[in-house]
Amino acid sequence: MASSNSEKMQEQITLSKRMFIAGCFGLPWLWICNVLYFRSRVFQPMVFIDYWPGHVPPAMVGQEGSNDQEQSMEEQFNRMELKKWVKRSTHGAVIVMGAFIAWIITFQTNKEFFGPKWFVVDETEASQSGW
Repeated sequence: MASSNSEKMQEQITLSKRMFIAGCFGLPWLWICNVLYFRSRVFQPMVFIDYWPGHVPPAMVGQEGSNDQEQSMEEQFNRMELKKWVKRSTHGAVIVMGAFIAWIITFQTNKEFFGPKWFVVDETEASQSGW
């Protein structure tokens, strides 16, 4: 049972690492998916998402007690490894979303300084379509 648990954790680490690397190659939405998928294994339970106020928070996934010290060390190492990749995805997603929002604000507030080639529809087409 311990080996299957360890194998499952290794698969999760591999999946998290692959999602992070794919996010680096131009798919930053995978970072957000990575964070959301592994959130309960890495971060603490969140009010209004995992449980309602006044109720007992659920036990964290994959944190059953262990008597064997060696197995416990391996589980801790695996959790730290998973946490490393999920936190990297979190930081990457926050940076990319911040840059995207900054670009939207910059473009929307300075539309008149950008040339007509920046727009999909030029002003004459926009007036004809009614948009």
